Amino acid sequence: MFRSILVAAAAFACAVPAFAGSKNFPQCSQYGEGFVYSPDTGMCIKVSGEFRADYNFGKTNSPFGSSVAGTADVRGDTGFGPFRAVVEPRASKY
Repeated sequence: MFRSILVAAAAFACAVPAFAGSKNFPQCSQYGEGFVYSPDTGMCIKVSGEFRADYNFGKTNSPFGSSVAGTADVRGDTGFGPFRAVVEPRASKY
Protein backbone atom coordinates (compact mmCIF):
# COMPACT_ATOMS: atom_id res chain seq x y z
CA MET A 1 0.00 0.00 0.00
CA PHE A 2 2.81 2.41 0.84
CA ARG A 3 4.30 1.82 -2.62
CA SER A 4 0.94 2.80 -4.17
CA ILE A 5 0.93 6.03 -2.17
CA LEU A 6 4.45 6.85 -3.35
CA VAL A 7 3.55 6.22 -6.99
CA ALA A 8 0.41 8.36 -6.70
CA ALA A 9 2.36 11.18 -5.02
CA ALA A 10 5.03 11.10 -7.74
CA ALA A 11 2.43 11.19 -10.51
CA PHE A 12 0.59 14.03 -8.78
CA ALA A 13 3.83 16.00 -8.33
CA CYS A 14 4.53 15.72 -12.05
CA ALA A 15 1.01 16.81 -13.02
CA VAL A 16 0.71 19.86 -10.74
CA PRO A 17 3.22 22.12 -12.57
CA ALA A 18 1.45 21.42 -15.88
CA PHE A 19 -1.87 22.33 -14.28
CA ALA A 20 -0.62 25.49 -12.59
CA GLY A 21 1.77 26.72 -15.27
CA SER A 22 2.83 30.34 -15.06
CA LYS A 23 -0.66 31.80 -15.29
CA ASN A 24 -1.83 34.66 -13.13
CA PHE A 25 -5.34 34.28 -11.69
CA PRO A 26 -6.68 37.62 -10.42
CA GLN A 27 -9.70 35.94 -8.79
CA CYS A 28 -7.29 33.96 -6.56
CA SER A 29 -4.84 36.76 -5.68
CA GLN A 30 -6.74 37.53 -2.46
CA TYR A 31 -5.73 34.12 -1.03
CA GLY A 32 -2.00 34.51 -1.64
CA GLU A 33 0.61 33.16 -4.01
CA GLY A 34 0.27 29.73 -5.59
CA PHE A 35 -3.52 29.47 -5.84
CA VAL A 36 -4.94 28.33 -9.19
CA TYR A 37 -8.51 28.95 -10.33
CA SER A 38 -10.59 25.89 -11.18
CA PRO A 39 -13.42 26.90 -13.53
CA ASP A 40 -15.21 23.56 -12.97
CA THR A 41 -15.68 24.21 -9.25
CA GLY A 42 -15.36 28.01 -9.14
CA MET A 43 -12.80 27.62 -6.34
CA CYS A 44 -9.11 28.49 -5.94
CA ILE A 45 -6.80 25.52 -5.25
CA LYS A 46 -3.23 25.30 -3.95
CA VAL A 47 -1.41 21.96 -3.84
CA SER A 48 1.99 21.31 -2.25
CA GLY A 49 3.93 18.37 -0.85
CA GLU A 50 7.23 16.74 -0.01
CA PHE A 51 9.00 13.40 -0.19
CA ARG A 52 11.63 12.47 2.39
CA ALA A 53 14.06 9.55 2.55
CA ASP A 54 16.10 8.75 5.69
CA TYR A 55 18.88 6.42 6.71
CA ASN A 56 19.23 5.40 10.36
CA PHE A 57 22.74 4.55 11.57
CA GLY A 58 21.45 2.95 14.77
CA LYS A 59 20.83 -0.73 15.41
CA THR A 60 17.40 -1.30 13.91
CA ASN A 61 15.81 -3.95 11.72
CA SER A 62 15.32 -1.53 8.85
CA PRO A 63 17.83 1.32 8.52
CA PHE A 64 15.93 2.92 5.61
CA GLY A 65 12.77 4.97 5.91
CA SER A 66 10.70 7.30 3.81
CA SER A 67 7.71 9.57 4.14
CA VAL A 68 5.35 11.46 1.88
CA ALA A 69 3.26 14.48 2.87
CA GLY A 70 0.95 16.70 0.89
CA THR A 71 -1.44 19.59 1.33
CA ALA A 72 -4.44 20.64 -0.72
CA ASP A 73 -6.00 24.01 0.20
CA VAL A 74 -9.30 24.94 -1.48
CA ARG A 75 -10.89 28.37 -1.02
CA GLY A 76 -13.80 30.25 -2.51
CA ASP A 77 -17.03 32.11 -1.94
CA THR A 78 -20.41 30.41 -1.73
CA GLY A 79 -23.95 31.60 -1.22
CA PHE A 80 -23.49 30.92 2.50
CA GLY A 81 -20.22 32.86 2.82
CA PRO A 82 -16.51 32.04 2.52
CA PHE A 83 -15.50 28.39 2.06
CA ARG A 84 -12.18 26.77 2.97
CA ALA A 85 -11.11 23.12 3.04
CA VAL A 86 -7.62 21.85 3.88
CA VAL A 87 -6.55 18.23 3.41
CA GLU A 88 -3.10 17.07 4.63
CA PRO A 89 -2.48 13.38 3.87
CA ARG A 90 0.72 11.83 5.27
CA ALA A 91 2.27 8.39 4.98
CA SER A 92 5.54 6.98 6.33
CA LYS A 93 7.39 3.71 6.51
CA TYR A 94 10.34 3.06 8.82
